[in-house]
Amino acid sequence: MSKSNTLHHTMCEEAARILHKGGFDCRMGHKYVAVELMTYGEEIPDVWATNGWSVSVVEVKTSRADFLRDKKKKCRKNPIEGIGNFRWYFAPKGLIKEDELPENWGLAEADENGKYVHLVKIAAYQESSSLGSVATLCSIMRREGIKAQVFNYRKKNGST
Repeated sequence: MSKSNTLHHTMCEEAARILHKGGFDCRMGHKYVAVELMTYGEEIPDVWATNGWSVSVVEVKTSRADFLRDKKKKCRKNPIEGIGNFRWYFAPKGLIKEDELPENWGLAEADENGKYVHLVKIAAYQESSSLGSVATLCSIMRREGIKAQVFNYRKKNGST
């Protein structure tokens, strides 16, 4: 988790705002967005967002070394194990070249202050493991005070 006064954190918040408002390639905003949420999952994206039928993740990279380390992750080598149906890198302009992106990943660029500038490549839909997203949802519910319980949505009078 980055400190709140860093370029990395500024860019995480910018990406979250963009996804929530329907930016990048989403036609509708993502209803639920989490920034730098630590979970028990193997992959912990900088930004996780869902619109109810797909999940988008953003990896913010502010250094070349961080990007090169990220490419070595197990879930990058075997994408089905990763989180997200739409996967993005968000980096300062020129840090990542389009031909270096993993297959189906998108790239958005920021200025030197971490503000969104433009899309270099739109992410394509890809299948993913639901395990990381389930861990993320459970973590959000726990942190937001939703107690472990049975949610029974049948009407109490016995009708269906």
